[in-house]
Amino acid sequence: MNGTEGDTTGDERVDAALARLTELEQAPLTEHPAVFADVHRRLQEALTGLDEGAS
Repeated sequence: MNGTEGDTTGDERVDAALARLTELEQAPLTEHPAVFADVHRRLQEALTGLDEGAS
């Protein structure tokens, strides 16, 4: 992934989380922490899902 449009990770959950980051360009600075928190939560859930699938 080099940050160009069309790049994907191969995991829909991760791609959806990273897509939220594009909202930062238009969002006021005061909304950035909420976006980052949501992306972090989504990525944690994706990782937890990987752990649960390995058991």
